[in-house]
Amino acid sequence: MEERESEASRMVRLAIIEARKARHLTQQELSERTGIAQTEISRLENGTRNPSVKLLERIADGLGMRLRIVLEG
Repeated sequence: MEERESEASRMVRLAIIEARKARHLTQQELSERTGIAQTEISRLENGTRNPSVKLLERIADGLGMRLRIVLEG
């Protein structure tokens, strides 16, 4: 179970980074769009903080994206 959680966290972290960079946004610009402190975005991106679903929704909205969560069997 620990390994899956680690992989899921890594995938979320990389998805945030890739989406932000694809839109040519700095962490500060994403912070301004979402109202999430730049330091929190940094922690999310470097893996020292796990985001809640509500926080992921705010990030997705700030990126002009829709959050979709899939549980696979």
